Amino acid sequence: MLFRGVVGVLVVPLLCSCVSYEEYRGIQDELSRSKRNNSDLITQYQRDLLDRQKTRKEISSREGELQVEMEELKKQLLVMESKKEGLEKIDGRDFEKEDLPAGAKIESGGISLGSNLLFRSGQARLKTHQFPSLDQVARLLKGKYSSYEVLIEGHTDNEPLKSTRQLFEYNIVLGYERASNVFRYLIKKHGLPEKRFQVTSYGMSKPLNPANASTSQGRSENRRVVFRLKRNIH
Repeated sequence: MLFRGVVGVLVVPLLCSCVSYEEYRGIQDELSRSKRNNSDLITQYQRDLLDRQKTRKEISSREGELQVEMEELKKQLLVMESKKEGLEKIDGRDFEKEDLPAGAKIESGGISLGSNLLFRSGQARLKTHQFPSLDQVARLLKGKYSSYEVLIEGHTDNEPLKSTRQLFEYNIVLGYERASNVFRYLIKKHGLPEKRFQVTSYGMSKPLNPANASTSQGRSENRRVVFRLKRNIH
């Protein structure tokens, strides 16, 4: 009777259950796998989070390093520019106001002769009655500034050439021809050595005042030849 009672106790729950023992074990195994997968996902998420935090710190640190490097480069550039300006000041020299021929001006340390003093509009041939201005510059270059190389710059206004376009085509060519004719006069008339000179043209690219470069007055001011003292050759 006791054995039958025990069997009855074991059988009744199984008969009352909705699933078999095998299904129950399967559900338990699936639940265990789900828990393990969930645990793995949580672990991976935490790792990814730490990696992202580390990456952000590295990026932030690198940005800080780059900022410091950039500031250092800026300082070095300022030092180099300062040294360059110092060398240019030592090596070159500015003309003085007392050196100016009649009608000339000082332009950033150079002697500026308006083209109305030297040339007719749109032309590069020198006006013969203005030779005294060039003669005075020649005396300065042979005497007071005899140890310096000289740059002769040609500048023009911003109007397209018309009547003399067949000769020069572009303003930069006109500017160069004007500076070249001044150079030829100085070496032929005064015997200054060719090796002391450099000749260039900026055409219309360096107006004295960009704001009025297209006005009648501005164009007149921008038509000029400028002498600059460069490297000391002694």
